[in-house]
Amino acid sequence: MLLSLALIVILVVAFVDDIKIGEWTVKKAPISDYLLKEESNTLLSLEESADSINAADLQPEIIKTDSLPQSLFIFGDSMTFNLALRLAQYAKQNGHTIHSVNWDSSNTKIWAEHDTLAYYIEKYHPTQIFISLGSNELYYKDPESRAPYVKKILEVIDTIPYVWIGPPNWKEDTGINDMLQRICKKRSFFRSAGMQFKRKKDNIHPTRESSAMWVDSIMRWLPESSHPFMADMPSDSIGKSNPNIVFLKALNK
Repeated sequence: MLLSLALIVILVVAFVDDIKIGEWTVKKAPISDYLLKEESNTLLSLEESADSINAADLQPEIIKTDSLPQSLFIFGDSMTFNLALRLAQYAKQNGHTIHSVNWDSSNTKIWAEHDTLAYYIEKYHPTQIFISLGSNELYYKDPESRAPYVKKILEVIDTIPYVWIGPPNWKEDTGINDMLQRICKKRSFFRSAGMQFKRKKDNIHPTRESSAMWVDSIMRWLPESSHPFMADMPSDSIGKSNPNIVFLKALNK
């Protein structure tokens, strides 16, 4: 009881203004001011920290454009040829070189299970790679089962900057685009699904003109990619350009 009474007296003295008892004055203790000041400082510190975090989050990520001439390499399925034709014009306009490999009816499994990609990377020594795969897996029932093949392809590419060009959906896919975007490095997947294309008679492959516009869209997006490089739009006088393309026979897989 004595301890409780003493505690009550201390609290009264700490939080109540000066108390007069006859000729005696009991001064207010500074404990409350100290405690309240500490609480105020803590809240201020938390607010300042939050402001600093928010400010950092709002800072845009600056990616420097590589101004050096590039060795471009594009490979993939039958979508590759028309993409390569327009990409070759960009190469010519901007002082890059280009090589292409078009493997009809190919998919991620075929490229992952053969040494073809490693062979051409060793041959051409690209500094920037474009991948056109996924169209032949658009309706695959279990797209997640293709993830190991995608990872294998990226393992072969290793540290070379790349852009994986998503398939030009003509109908809703079963998840191939989501899987590709999840596995690809940040800012290295260009999602083509949702774009409007003029297509050939098969209603699948974009026409040459539409493929050229497709590449133009990719090049406009390039500054936001993981490794932007010089990609000024080709002038009207640039004419046809050789994509140095290799055609591989289709495999039934």
